[in-house]
Amino acid sequence: MPEKKGLIEGGAVGEAGPVDLFRTVFERIQTAILVIDPAAHRIVDVNPLMESLTGFGRDQLLGSTCHGFVCPARFGECPVTDLHRDTLNAEREIINANGKRVPVLKTVAKAEIGGREYLVESFTDITDRKRAEERQLALIAFLSESILRARKPLEIMQQDFEQLAAQAKSGDYDAEEIRMQLQVHANNLRQILTNIEDLQKKALEGRSDEIPPEFREFFKRT
Repeated sequence: MPEKKGLIEGGAVGEAGPVDLFRTVFERIQTAILVIDPAAHRIVDVNPLMESLTGFGRDQLLGSTCHGFVCPARFGECPVTDLHRDTLNAEREIINANGKRVPVLKTVAKAEIGGREYLVESFTDITDRKRAEERQLALIAFLSESILRARKPLEIMQQDFEQLAAQAKSGDYDAEEIRMQLQVHANNLRQILTNIEDLQKKALEGRSDEIPPEFREFFKRT
């Protein structure tokens, strides 16, 4: 079976020199690129980084419709040709060969090639960035819950200690009553520590993939 030719090899961009130049740039640029025929929504060219990003081979991509293949938009709901939305570094998703959605930054530009208009779609994989954002949100939520569990009891204890200090300063106090209050606060501190240790356990075991490694190491040292 002969190898499928893309738009550039088909001679749409001109003479042999420009073809070689465009193909070199097209294949080596560090951005995944699809060239789409907007009338049929068919893929007419693809660079190697797009193959890597999607997991589909070049022959699988060329000639295929983008709807439901690499683009999750349904037929008739193309954000560019049907909904007329500008797409410039917009957060979108593409579908890879395993059926999973990959978060990307997508830009679409119209280009006239060989007298016909095409859509040049470029994609930057932001999977790592999205994971980092999710981990950051999980960490913020974890710290917020830790503070919430400890703050109110500590504020109450602070007020009580100030009252005990005032009583001790005035000399008007009962030693046994102060001892009992101190014991209550000691029990409260123990409960606060238990709550924080419980959160620590959840972070290390139940949600270990959401907590940054350096934060888990901090927990293990404390």
